[in-house]
Amino acid sequence: MCLASKKLSVSLTLLLTALLAFSSTAQARLEPMADAALSDVIAQDGSLFLSDHISPNSLANAPGDGSANFDFYRMGLDVKLDLNANMAKFQLGCGGVNDLLSSSAACDIDIDYLSFMGVNNEGDFPSLDGPESAFELIRPYVELAIKNDGASTLREVVGLKVGGQRINGALSIGRDYTGSSKASEGFVGPGLESNLINQEHGGTCNPSATTGQGVVNCHSGINSVSGFLSLELSAAIRARANLLGFVNADLNTCFGRMSPSQYGCNAGSTPFFVDAGGTRLQTLHVAAAKLTVDNIDLNCNIFNALVCYPAQGVANLIINEGYGQLRIDMRQVHYLLTPDTENFFLSVQREKVSWPNYSKAPPPSNIPYDACNPSYGQIPGNGRCSSGYSPTANTGWWLNAPGAKILNINPPDRINVGYVDLGTAVSLLGPEGRLLIDNPKIDLPRVSNCYGSAVFC
Repeated sequence: MCLASKKLSVSLTLLLTALLAFSSTAQARLEPMADAALSDVIAQDGSLFLSDHISPNSLANAPGDGSANFDFYRMGLDVKLDLNANMAKFQLGCGGVNDLLSSSAACDIDIDYLSFMGVNNEGDFPSLDGPESAFELIRPYVELAIKNDGASTLREVVGLKVGGQRINGALSIGRDYTGSSKASEGFVGPGLESNLINQEHGGTCNPSATTGQGVVNCHSGINSVSGFLSLELSAAIRARANLLGFVNADLNTCFGRMSPSQYGCNAGSTPFFVDAGGTRLQTLHVAAAKLTVDNIDLNCNIFNALVCYPAQGVANLIINEGYGQLRIDMRQVHYLLTPDTENFFLSVQREKVSWPNYSKAPPPSNIPYDACNPSYGQIPGNGRCSSGYSPTANTGWWLNAPGAKILNINPPDRINVGYVDLGTAVSLLGPEGRLLIDNPKIDLPRVSNCYGSAVFC
């Protein structure tokens, strides 16, 4: 061995000896630290890394079915993550036990052409900055649901949850085979085919259809979703019905915060909420949409004038509102808004789990547009507004988005609902109205999230 090597070996030995001596001396001086001091370092409240443990059934109004009888361990970061991403196909939970619950949907979550992007300042439309915008995830975390935590031989993980205390952004979804009147502003679907054959689902798109399957075939997007969505909706939908074969009626349904007002239908500033929850959902259903009757036409003419015209005047005077039902295939929903949405998460569980709210408390009632705000008079009857737990997640993959919004549903054409029989006409007078507006053609354009001329990225 050369002299230089010997000197280096001796130097390393002396350095290691000094480090060991320092470590031994430091250990001899170790003293307990208070929690306040620890929080200034790491792994405590107020630090970059967050951790928490929630005991079984320990939060307010725990469900009585045992779905909160787990130990919950949460690990997270006190940061904000910005995301802008595009996925041509997003699928989770395909096949498996949930196949027994649905004969049509093959996956718990199945979405074509999904983009994570920002939301505009008003919170009512995806950001037109597209790829320059950010989907914000505030205080992201991972949480585990542990069964039999006190027994080392029986302990097991029954669920995994990924989420954030709050998110702020929008999801742009699917494609519209009919194109869009706003294509020049970037509202285009990727790869539209000229023959209008739906490449994802088959069937022919009928651009002139105003209701039904011909409308649905013009769209791809949300094929199925499992989860709980407390949706804020707003819509101004014009329809025309033929009552009993001889009376024509123009029906406008208006609800929620329309901006701007449409067709003289201004629903005002009061939000409208619908809770949608379940496994492999494919449609949105508004069971009691209020209808405004703008015009009753009794087909009066010279031969029945003496009777018909007085009846026409009475009809216009006393028949001015009613109730119907609205059903929309989720493939027509080309964006979901999540501005400052709390308690958003994605989870997978092998049995039903009621996951804790991030705050470990019932939902606040002071959020400007929230179903649990009593000033709107729509507090749901499922008890979630008084519980520290989210609505129970079913087996499989589950999306919890209690503050998502679909705003300004606005069909470009008047919807022809056709013949309405006597029983259905009478039912319109109460909230159980059986008139169903089935898959009306609506205007929820997909917003591009791509640079340049790329059709999808």
